[in-house]
Amino acid sequence: MFAFSLGAAFAAGLTPFLFNFVVDPYGMNNRFDLDLEKFRVSERAHYPLWKMINFPEDGAEVVILGDSRARALREKIWKGLGHDAFNFAYGGATISEIYDTFLHVKSSPKLKTLVVGLPLRSFDPDHRGGMNRVPEAIRLAQDPISYYSSWFVAKMSLRNLQHRYPGFFRKLERLTPEWVGTAKAAEDKQPDDFNLSDLVGRGYCRDCVLPTGKKADPHPGLARQINLGLGRGYGHWGHLWSSVALNRDLPGKFERQVRKNGANDWEGFRFSEELWEKIETIASWSRENNVQLVFVIPPTIVEMQQRMAGFGFTDLNHRFRVKLSELAPVFDFDFDSKFTRDLSRFTDAYHFRGKSAHAIVGEISLLISDNKRIRQRAQRKRSDIICPVSPADTSDTFSDGTATVVEGQSCRIWTWNHG
Repeated sequence: MFAFSLGAAFAAGLTPFLFNFVVDPYGMNNRFDLDLEKFRVSERAHYPLWKMINFPEDGAEVVILGDSRARALREKIWKGLGHDAFNFAYGGATISEIYDTFLHVKSSPKLKTLVVGLPLRSFDPDHRGGMNRVPEAIRLAQDPISYYSSWFVAKMSLRNLQHRYPGFFRKLERLTPEWVGTAKAAEDKQPDDFNLSDLVGRGYCRDCVLPTGKKADPHPGLARQINLGLGRGYGHWGHLWSSVALNRDLPGKFERQVRKNGANDWEGFRFSEELWEKIETIASWSRENNVQLVFVIPPTIVEMQQRMAGFGFTDLNHRFRVKLSELAPVFDFDFDSKFTRDLSRFTDAYHFRGKSAHAIVGEISLLISDNKRIRQRAQRKRSDIICPVSPADTSDTFSDGTATVVEGQSCRIWTWNHG
């Protein structure tokens, strides 16, 4: 009996190992060509694991970090211009994931430039529940035994096969006996006007109350009374943050995101000092190691910007850019412009379309690269998004002697006078 149990346990452990070795959903060995769409199926299920395994051994000259908006600046766009680039951005990435990925890639011998996408809302410690998928990804990527014996990897192996051979799995499903009967739910008789507040009524729960929203708790460096000339009218910075008078009907998905996601983003927003220090560490290391660093604040539609302002964060939004510019140049696309008013440029309230991604990569390239061919290609692809990388591109300039904002078309670049 003991021998049988031991054999069964060994077989159970061996099953995912062999299955994962052959299917290999994240490309650990690529020994068997099963004609699977691994990138399409596996990457979204665990972005960090896919990218950790597929990061070249000698790295890349340009590495892109950030969330789904930075991920939209696709690797193939950079390579199409002539960059040696790797996009290490993840859908839903947190600051902790960006930082841990930086720690992983900073030893890359080829690294010359870091492009980091940083929306303000990511600095809430509760953003995405503070998740960090990177340590697990590094562990699995560096330990083949753990990777091949992982039941998560086995799940993705099966999902890849189901995606490739749906007909076979449908037939298999029909042949499988149904051991569990179908459950029928009772009719939902909940009144249409029922809301969350009803749950804390005396009929349900005595002395229950809903939590109230928390006020912003900005990083001390952002809260410091530096001379921004803001005041009630925002002083000489007023042009940057003029109130937006835009009242229009949004398509369903856009409207829901502005109303629901906007509230989730900002109603209880707190700015984390700990997360900010991680960005300062990246900037400090970049200066000390002669690695070029630029930040990118990705665009959202104007109504989403209004949502943030409605929760009282315009001042913090400005100070965030000023303090970020102390660390490195900031490409800012998230303000009222022709671009962010044009819904056809976005797939939803947060995410821009591929054509805009090409334009943004081209504009960043004009600043970070001195390669003649790359710059020529980027110049040829310029459209209605023009970042002020030269005096000819500049439509306006604002400065208080320390922070400087140069404006082009639908793009601003923030810098700091360290002199």
